[in-house]
Amino acid sequence: MMPTTHGEQSSTINRDSQAYWNKRAATFTRDATSDYERWLLDLLTLEADDEVLDMGCATGTLAVPLARAGHRVHGCDFAEAMLAILDERAAAENLPITSHLLAWEDDWEEAGLGENSVNVAFASRSLMSGDVPTCVRKLDATARSRAAVVVPDSLLPSRDPRLLTYLGRSARRARIVRDVTRALATLGRIPVFATTRTFRPMRFSSFDEARVDLRRLAGPEPFTAREQRLFDAYAAQHVVREDLTGPSEVAEEHWVLDYRLPVTWAFIGWSTDGSEWA
Repeated sequence: MMPTTHGEQSSTINRDSQAYWNKRAATFTRDATSDYERWLLDLLTLEADDEVLDMGCATGTLAVPLARAGHRVHGCDFAEAMLAILDERAAAENLPITSHLLAWEDDWEEAGLGENSVNVAFASRSLMSGDVPTCVRKLDATARSRAAVVVPDSLLPSRDPRLLTYLGRSARRARIVRDVTRALATLGRIPVFATTRTFRPMRFSSFDEARVDLRRLAGPEPFTAREQRLFDAYAAQHVVREDLTGPSEVAEEHWVLDYRLPVTWAFIGWSTDGSEWA
């Protein structure tokens, strides 16, 4: 999964985002939610010989089970560390996965993923903002048969509704479902919808790391003095230490948020020839 950014100002944000996702790569597979993956794979209803593009593939949460099922998968992500783990997983099982260091705004055709290059193209939780119509058109053009996205139908995953309420900050619901639906209407596509809810655990290697990430979940606006006091108290209350004993029986220090972040996700699928989703 990866955020979309565009324009001159976005280049800095884009680098920050790459650094963030590269840092998360080591624990990304461990924190995957199997119920969500099963939900999405069932909705995609792939044919036996479908070649698939997974945009924002991360460490292969979906690409690996798809490849195990016999599909040739193109795993695309802009975080090198994510793709390095994907490549290791694919090599270990000799899976038909080709990784591509690719962002939404890159030239997909130059990467060998031009028009009608795969049967099915999807983006699972990697389209959060930016030029949504262009991203939807890219998926649509790349897929010969069907395309799909899974996008937030609640607050963005980069915000914590509980923390925002505590700070007295407004919590605006994402408009990405509306933007995708409008883009599909412009293309003459007939969308199908489904929703699910996930609860993401937040784990950290130190209390300081936890504070930094929790601060990110409050939004980019600077804190007032009052908000800073509230935030400090909130972090002290809700970031807790847990000791995990590994195979070597040596306790490792970890810090966790004592609740999971809720996100409602909307699956939006469509046939790329304008017919109804079969």
